[in-house]
Amino acid sequence: MIENAAKLPEMEPVMVEHKELKLIGIPCIGLNDMGGKYRHAKEALLSSAKHLPHIVNPQIHYGLWPHGPSQSHPDTHVYILCVEVESYDDIPEWFLRLTVPAHRCVVVANKDGNFEAAGQAVEAYLREKGLQTSAGDRTYTICERYNYEGEGFARYSLPLVD
Repeated sequence: MIENAAKLPEMEPVMVEHKELKLIGIPCIGLNDMGGKYRHAKEALLSSAKHLPHIVNPQIHYGLWPHGPSQSHPDTHVYILCVEVESYDDIPEWFLRLTVPAHRCVVVANKDGNFEAAGQAVEAYLREKGLQTSAGDRTYTICERYNYEGEGFARYSLPLVD
């Protein structure tokens, strides 16, 4: 198991354990031009991170999904691009603040950013190992991570059920 997903091998499922994460983020709402919205959020996080206190690593971004009925509609689907912070102190009020509880999950890196291929590898591993996942009562879960100085894109499973 890799704690906090330091460096991930390409297309190999890995169990990752995250401590509680304090994240600040920028929401992208609606599936129309989600790629453009993601690029704007990425650029905003990378450029503003130089001026923000408490950023753990400006080169690692997490993509989060809220859990609720709005996610099933293309116009109200929400994706939140986030960066980890040590503290919310002195973070501008316009950033969304999310605290994600500690959890274990299965993660697959894919340098090409192929969400489907990485997701299929995650699902196959979960089936093979008989692992169960659930959002439980979590309002938000990590769906992916970008390490711009490492493996690139990585797809996350829902948290593992103990």
